[in-house]
Amino acid sequence: MALRKVHNEAELLERIAGGDRGAFSDLFYAYHQPVGVFVNTLVDSTEITEDIVQDVFVALWTNRAALPGISNFTGYLFILARNSSLNYIRRTANERRRYMEYLELTGGLAAVEAGEPEPDYLALLDRAVERLPPQQQKVFMLRKQGMKNPEIVEKLGLTLSSVKKYQQLALRAVSDFVKTNRIVSLLMIVRWW
Repeated sequence: MALRKVHNEAELLERIAGGDRGAFSDLFYAYHQPVGVFVNTLVDSTEITEDIVQDVFVALWTNRAALPGISNFTGYLFILARNSSLNYIRRTANERRRYMEYLELTGGLAAVEAGEPEPDYLALLDRAVERLPPQQQKVFMLRKQGMKNPEIVEKLGLTLSSVKKYQQLALRAVSDFVKTNRIVSLLMIVRWW
């Protein structure tokens, strides 16, 4: 995908490298829409697209000192957006694979395939969420209710990076708790037999 270059791109990049937030804003508004369209063709999710586009522009700002040295900025931006999208896709595929392995290990795969809910699974999830620290629990529950990260930021008065970190920590803690308790239950059943 070719992005149309803004007429004063080199000047904007120089100003951004110097920390000019106005120039960065101009660059963002010039490129965020076409980058979003491209990313959405790869991930097919508006919410994920918003997160990836935001991450791409955060990365640009974080590494702004190197911007004037980039000879083909639109190409660089395209590659950055593509790589971020592919990293997301890889991460999602790995998580899905690990989840399927977990279900297979715990016997949950047969129940999922048969469409039968596991009676103790939801209770186990509830117990895992109850054990989370307060901020992680709030972020986890708001995401579960369908709120997007920017909405959670506004509601809880946190930074976007904090919301993402709390969500990541909460998911890991819930997953670990469920795995540990399911495996312990399986071991107890095996010992009983």
